[in-house]
Amino acid sequence: MLRISICPILLSLAVSASFLAACSNGKSAPKKAALAAVPSPALPVDIVLARVETLSQLESISGTTLPFREVTIRSEVPQRVLHVGFQDGAHVTEGQLLYKLNDAELQARLKQLSAELELAGLNEKRLADLLKTEAVKQQEYDEVATKLNMLKAQKELLQAELAKTAIHAPFSGNIGITKVVAGAYVTPNVELVSLQDQGKIKVNFAVPEKYLPLIRTGGTVHFTTGLSNEQYTAVISATEPGVDAGNRSMLVQAVAANPGGKLKGGLSARIFFSTAGADAKGITIPTEALIPGGNGYAVFVKKNGAARMSPVAIGSRTETHAVITSGLQDGDSVIVSNILRLGDGAPVQAVASK
Repeated sequence: MLRISICPILLSLAVSASFLAACSNGKSAPKKAALAAVPSPALPVDIVLARVETLSQLESISGTTLPFREVTIRSEVPQRVLHVGFQDGAHVTEGQLLYKLNDAELQARLKQLSAELELAGLNEKRLADLLKTEAVKQQEYDEVATKLNMLKAQKELLQAELAKTAIHAPFSGNIGITKVVAGAYVTPNVELVSLQDQGKIKVNFAVPEKYLPLIRTGGTVHFTTGLSNEQYTAVISATEPGVDAGNRSMLVQAVAANPGGKLKGGLSARIFFSTAGADAKGITIPTEALIPGGNGYAVFVKKNGAARMSPVAIGSRTETHAVITSGLQDGDSVIVSNILRLGDGAPVQAVASK
């Protein structure tokens, strides 16, 4: 009796369990299928539109400004200074007297020599007349004539020495601060003052060898100085004949106008010149869009609601932008945000366009 009553109960429990399991499996299968059918949400991204445009790539190089002309004034003779003919820091004109040196001894010698020369001239004239009548020998006349010529040469030499006692400005420009005053004794190795022509300004800079084909005499560059961000234009006037083997660069010199004399020699300069050809085309994109890889760089482009990876070739780049020479088409939507979360074919949605 006891065994008969337990079996129906067990059987009933087993049937109930099977029914519940069947019901449970029946409900979960459609739920899983429904979850599998839900698409992944599109990732919000920012994009920029690629535009082909004429390139104006600029290379930035450090340089130095120099006066158009500069000279250190010195005395050619050892002598005492009698007079300083300028104000320190003033503008002087070409030929202006800068220093007058003591010439008293030379002037006295010149007077003496002039008297001797006058007497020698009279003797030469008198003997020349006598020579016509053969009253004197040719040798006597030759001796007097030779002495006359020697005295003339001595006078010219003395006048040249006298000229050295007056020191004039070789060109117009800004004079510096004199290092000697009236009464000082100077020699040829003593610097008296410096003179600079700042009507124009020179800019010297070294160009890397890869850009040498772009440098030509008569070409233009732009530059700024440490004084301000004001930009100036300079014309390339000369280059060194060869490349420096140490730094593989060539020294270039350009000349710029200097209205008002605002620019001075010795300033630091930042020179900019174009490294692109006249008809060079390219697409400029932000550097955050670039994806580095083993074979170069790539970018993600939004196509039909999905991100597609596209290899690109870079012409040049700065900290903020890169010039793309191939791999993008005009009008492509280049993704510039959420790059690390993207994969090829991932659904994306543009939330901002630049």
